[in-house]
This record gives sequence, C-alpha cells and structure tokens, in this order.
Amino acid sequence: MELGHPTQAAIPASVMSNRDSPYAGVTALQVRIIVMSETTALLHALANSQCVDLSQSLEEHMPHYPTHSKFNHTLWNSYWHGDRALTYQLLMNEHSGTHVDAPAHFISDAKPDRHVTIDQVPVRRLIGRGVRLDCRKFQAGDYVPRKTIEDWEASHVSIEPGDIVLFNFGWSERWALRPGHAGYVENWPGVSMEAAEYLFNKPVTAIGVDTLSPDHPVALASHPIHPVALEKQVLLIENLCHLDMLPDVFVFLALPLKIRGGSGSPLRAVALF
Repeated sequence: MELGHPTQAAIPASVMSNRDSPYAGVTALQVRIIVMSETTALLHALANSQCVDLSQSLEEHMPHYPTHSKFNHTLWNSYWHGDRALTYQLLMNEHSGTHVDAPAHFISDAKPDRHVTIDQVPVRRLIGRGVRLDCRKFQAGDYVPRKTIEDWEASHVSIEPGDIVLFNFGWSERWALRPGHAGYVENWPGVSMEAAEYLFNKPVTAIGVDTLSPDHPVALASHPIHPVALEKQVLLIENLCHLDMLPDVFVFLALPLKIRGGSGSPLRAVALF
C-alpha cells in the first residue's frame, strides 16, 4: 500500500471511534498525516539529540555480586581456526553487568499478582523521563536520606509519577576487572528506606544506581529496600555508568532481554537529551 493513499482499513476503527483517543472524529487520511508528521518530528529530535551510553561493557573478570555466577565469553567458532564465521558462547547470570531486577527477583510465586518475571514487564516500563540526583558526596556505608531528594526537588524540578530516578554516587569510577575490583564490590553508599518510600509514593517507575545495589551491604543484611520496591513493582537498575555526563532531566531508554521466567536481565541503557 502506498503511504500517500491510506484507506479506512489501514487505521484501526477503535482509534477513531474512541472518544478518549487524540484522533477521535478524524478521517483515516488525517490520522495518517498526523502520525507521519509526529514520526518525522520524533526521528528529527532523536537524530539531533545527545546520546550517552549508561551500560558497563560485559567482559570476563568484571565485578559481580558475590553470590552471583561469573560472566564467561567463550570462543565457539572462528575464521582463525578455519570456520566461516566468528561466534562466542555466553555463560552469564541474569544480573551480570548493568542490569534490571524484575519483581520476581525477590517476590515469590506465593504472591502471583506481584511475582512478575522479566518477560512480563511491559517494554515501556524502562522508557520515560529520567531524573539524575548528584549524590557524589556520599561515601561507602552512607545512606541517602529523604531530605536530600526533597532539597533537590526544591532547587531543580519535582519528581513525577512514572519517572526513572538515577542516583549518581560516582561509584562507576571504581569499576575495574578482577583483581582490582575490591573498591567497587566491598562497600558502597545506598538509598535509605525513607528516601525509597518517598519515591515509591510518587510513584516512580524505577530506581537506578551506579553501584552493585541501591542497598549497601549492611542494609542488604538487615532491612533492604529490594523486596519493598519490587513488591510495589518499582524496578531496580544496578551498575550504571557515565551518570556524571547527564543533565538533571533527560529521556531514559533501556530494553531487557525477553527471558521467559527471568528474575532480571542485562540492559543496554542510554540517556537522550
């Protein structure tokens, strides 16, 4: 079908009959013109935006949570050894590198309405307005209190429902391959329960950090925000990087792998502004 010759059948009837639709009451031709115009504007905005890669490179000997399996990248076929193409086999944890925790990571199937696996998380959940909080003054073992967030909002913008809030601790500077990874994995700052609950009540869509976890080691062993966040369906993103390159507000975009029954997934996360 030529783009210049739309028909009524090309546009779902529900789009034009639904009174809540922005296209209610308009013809198929008008809808097609509007959609093409909006698509062109979006592509132009994307082409002219800055794009910052927020994901760590996946490679052997990179930092990982102590109880998680290591990342392995094994040569499988190669033209160096007479094969036609180059391929590698990956053996990795769902929580390797920069990744997102699905609710099922901490919420058991005893709560079936809360036990959401990564393949069940709507794709749009990790596409939205990102907000970056500069928390580089916090040291290993510190908690970010609620007041830090409230003060930031007072001098910047209000955090809104659906936002993806990233805490920039500057910790990604410590990311290093083993055996030089101790500064990244042995201790780090975290987000306090009161700060997390303040964000849950907005409610935000996700919380991200440039550390192993939004819970520092003491919190993980006592009263972590992980199960509270995930039961509320607030996704947790860990091991981000380059947060110091971001403005206060931007477009966040990340897509997890569609792992059936998965508790999480590696991410290629980017910021656009």
